[in-house]
Amino acid sequence: MNGNAQELREKARARFMAGLETAAIAAELGIKAQRVASWAAAGSWAARRRAWWSDPRGAAAALRQLLGQRVEELISLGELSPQDADHLAKIAAACSRLEREGYDLKAAAVEVGERLAALAGEQPDNEQERAWLGGLLEKLFARLENEGGA
Repeated sequence: MNGNAQELREKARARFMAGLETAAIAAELGIKAQRVASWAAAGSWAARRRAWWSDPRGAAAALRQLLGQRVEELISLGELSPQDADHLAKIAAACSRLEREGYDLKAAAVEVGERLAALAGEQPDNEQERAWLGGLLEKLFARLENEGGA
């Protein structure tokens, strides 16, 4: 696998581990869902994700990794304002606290969700991204409810 394909696969894996489904990952990365599903099956991503999300440290690591990738993308596009960087730093700090202290996953997810919503609210011209983020947060909270994360 060449460097670009490996990088794409790693981005897909990070997004999968953070809770996104294969179709959403494929759409975001501009590849076929079947390709993402194939990578997920070959790497046992679903089992790893379940194990990772069952531990608050794994959940925090997944969120921090996804956040880091998004920050890198925004920086490379020159679209990260100092205020946005501050919001993202606070989200990363919440994730680090979750990893370090292992406090309630739901409480941490609510804190991260509130900060992401505040950041998204400051971007009124980007409806599509806000809708994507809202859907992702809803899935996260639904998963926490279903898995007894309270």
